Amino acid sequence: IHACKCFIPVANDTKRHHSNLRATDRLPNVKNRNTYKSSESESDSDLEPPGHRGESTFWRRKIRTFHGIIDVNKDGVISYDDFVLLGERFIELGHLTEKHTTEFRALLKDLWEKRWGPVNPYNLVTVEQFLEDMHHVINDKRLVRKAHSFLPYLFRALDKDQSGEISEDEFKLFFTCLGLREEDASLAFRCMDKDGDGVVAMKEFVKQGREFFLTEDEEKVSKYFFGPLMDH
Repeated sequence: IHACKCFIPVANDTKRHHSNLRATDRLPNVKNRNTYKSSESESDSDLEPPGHRGESTFWRRKIRTFHGIIDVNKDGVISYDDFVLLGERFIELGHLTEKHTTEFRALLKDLWEKRWGPVNPYNLVTVEQFLEDMHHVINDKRLVRKAHSFLPYLFRALDKDQSGEISEDEFKLFFTCLGLREEDASLAFRCMDKDGDGVVAMKEFVKQGREFFLTEDEEKVSKYFFGPLMDH
């Protein structure tokens, strides 16, 4: 992926509170554009080898930024309620099938329990805990393959006509659900839309989202996937 020619501010004007979580493309052949299956043969040739990922200040900024997004009530920690509220924003768009809605809710609950333990109001994830957990995930060959499993559901939630492609307006819904600004969504979308045809397919969406968590290359356009990065 080449560096984006768009200008996107690196820091957001609004301070975000910090909290903690763990993460998740080369995508395999799919039966249709709105179907995605994870592949064990995904290529990470452009990444640091396992054991050496997540060492840069840049990577930490990205993960802090993501933690701040998941911290829906902005109290500085992530709770299961934050997790559910964010997921429900995408479900409430009304574009997921009943089957995908059920799968998405089950996936989020399973992800929480496997990464952070029991669902209760006292189980809170700080930003430092989140950073530590994400560092572990991206350096584990098994865990890293599954860390982006929620992304296809986000895409389907945005894809109004289930065409397997989303427009800039549909992508803006993504940023709206995340509590981010529309103008930042426009810039991020135009950088992702490399061929300039006005749409982004699921494959590219998932690729950019996964790469956000994995790469430490500051020239990759995936750094814009979740909006402007925190300063530090």
